[in-house]
Amino acid sequence: MCDLFLKLVVAAVVAGPVAAQERIIVIGDSTMAWNDGGVTRAMATALGEPVRDESVNGARFSHPFSLLVGPMDIRAQLPRLPFDWVVVTGGANDFAAECDCTACGDVLDDLVGQDGQLGQIPDFLEEVTLRGSRVIWAQYYDPPDGSAPFDACTDEFAALDDRLTRVAARMNGVTLVSMGAVVNAADPEDYDSDRVHPAQRASDRIGTYIARIIESLE
Repeated sequence: MCDLFLKLVVAAVVAGPVAAQERIIVIGDSTMAWNDGGVTRAMATALGEPVRDESVNGARFSHPFSLLVGPMDIRAQLPRLPFDWVVVTGGANDFAAECDCTACGDVLDDLVGQDGQLGQIPDFLEEVTLRGSRVIWAQYYDPPDGSAPFDACTDEFAALDDRLTRVAARMNGVTLVSMGAVVNAADPEDYDSDRVHPAQRASDRIGTYIARIIESLE
């Protein structure tokens, strides 16, 4: 018995400490993935626990005629593992790729119907919440003041937010969080040099902001 106990102790020491189970995951597009997963790192620091990051630059929810595979489809970034929280954003690349941010009615309807009932996003969120996870949907911040690559998408983002508000109102476990609350369109230092993605300090603010909201909901 003593020999067995000693072997178990030695095995535990050799294996090292068991990694903490990640109960929060971040998925989505480059808004999350930028700065080497800066939003996720800031969340982990603020929460004092590991946070998993599966976001990918260029990812989207996809349009029926797209040929997305694997992690380029935001829905496919989420493993079938139990997570307490799923933090997600998306839609910008759908508008840019499928309709060039103009005449995007069909793409918008495919993502979220006008009444918030139908669409790829509501279907996905319903599946996630039925698994027992709670969702933070991170709404996009505004493009910086002046000319910026996604200026043409402003109306699409506003319509997406409006429809997602209807989704969240009827679906338990879904919370909308505006990244614009901590990214200042009037301050160019909040943006990377491409005038699209968050600067490191903006990623830090976004991650900390989301972490505090998770804490408040728990």
